[in-house]
Formats: sequence, C-alpha cells, structure tokens
Amino acid sequence: MQISHLFIYPIKSCAAVEVERMDFDAFGPVGDRRYLIVDHDGRFLTQREHTDMAFIRPQLSREGIRLSGSGPRADVEPLDVVYPGSHERAPVTVWRDQMQAVDCGDAAAQWLSGFLGQECRLVCMPPDHDRPVNRSNAPGIAAGTQVVYADGAPLLVVTEDSVTALTNVAGLDVDVMRFRPNIVIREAGGAFAERGWQSLSTATGAHLQMIWPCERCVVPTRDPLTQQRTPEVMAALKDLCRIDGKIIFGQNAVFSGQSLTVGEALTLPSGVSD
Repeated sequence: MQISHLFIYPIKSCAAVEVERMDFDAFGPVGDRRYLIVDHDGRFLTQREHTDMAFIRPQLSREGIRLSGSGPRADVEPLDVVYPGSHERAPVTVWRDQMQAVDCGDAAAQWLSGFLGQECRLVCMPPDHDRPVNRSNAPGIAAGTQVVYADGAPLLVVTEDSVTALTNVAGLDVDVMRFRPNIVIREAGGAFAERGWQSLSTATGAHLQMIWPCERCVVPTRDPLTQQRTPEVMAALKDLCRIDGKIIFGQNAVFSGQSLTVGEALTLPSGVSD
C-alpha cells in the first residue's frame, strides 16, 4: 500500500491544502490546524454549524497566512495576516480542552466576521502550546503526545478502498475531501481494512500508529464544493459504517517520524495480514 494524498488544514474547519510532503514537529503535521477561529467567548467555531467556513481558503506564508474566499465566495477580497509578534495570550476552548492562543489582530477578525456573518476572531498556536492527546482514549501512545487544534488527534487516515465502497453504495462519486483526512492510502487491501490496523511502517522504520476510530459528524454528508446535503451518502454511511450505533470512518493516528511523502510505501507489521 502507499500514500496517495496528503492534506493539511491551516485553519481548523476551513479548506484543505494538498501537499506532496508532510513534515512533523512535536505538535504533529507542520502547518496543520495551527490557526483557529473563535467566537467572542473564545470557543472554537466549526464547519458543523458554520458551513461557509468550508469556503475560507487559507494559504501559509513565511510571514503568516493569507485568507481568501473560494467556491461561491471566491469574489471576497483576500487578506494577508502577519503572524503576531506580541504573543499576547487569550484563552480558547476546543471541545472540553482549554488552552492559550495568540490573537491575530483586528483586521483578521473583521475579515472573518464579515465572511461568516458573526463576531469572531482568528487565533494561532503560541510557541509554548501545551495540549496533550487524551491518553485515556489511547493508552498506547507516549505521555505528552501533543495535538494543536484538531478535535483530539494529530492525524486522520482514510483509504481509497473505503471511499470507493461508499461510492458504490451511494450511487454517486463520494469525494474523499468529505472526510477531511490528512493521509489517504491506496491499495489498502480492501474496504475498511483500516479498522483492523494497529500501525503501519515506513521504509525508514517510522510508525503510523492508529489510536482510535473516527466517529463522524454531519460534515461528510455535505458536498464539499457546495455544502448541499446529500442523503445518499448518509444512507451509505449508515449501511456500511454504523458500529454500535455510531458512524465510524477512518482512523485517528500519530506518527513517530520526521516526514511523509506522496507515493511512499507503507507496510503492516510482519506477520499481520491486511
């Protein structure tokens, strides 16, 4: 099996950036969910409730990040946001986790508030960010393993075989981007083979460790280009992916190495069949 696509999401719940190489630091994939949109109480906004977040297209730069519109919002004037130099902290909340972030200034807040039609601000990860992955969900990972503003884990892995199975049942082309993966794998050994994986290895001996299956929300049932609901996909998910009353698709993961590249081969541990 091999990696077919790699994606980062510079701003949580906004559009993806496809990359050929994914580098890693102590916090996970470099550039992935290092920015966050919050309301006036510091609570994160999500595409689950604010569908127009899907049309915010972020582009990372040496100075910071550029905000642009896409799809039906492509005519919005872009804004370049310089990474703040003051590092003044503001409290933010992602689900039940509370942490500190750096506010990105009034210009970014005004742009996003106008785009989303509600008061909000852009914040980013401070240099001393500290949000350990909840080890009660994944006792096998190293203590202190970090995640930035993703829901709970640094990586999400899906397979082309599983997406194809959904396409066949739904009767329409299911775009992998509905699932907002970081890593897409081809030739995985059949649909939903990933449910049985514990880890995958690279040729350099690094490990992609699966830590818990991903429970899905409403986002995959929307067309990623239009945000229109597609009941056929919901029906296919219920048919193929309902486990103990929950819709499960993909695996959350951590990675022990320094980088991954498109086309890179991955293998199951010796003696484990896919």
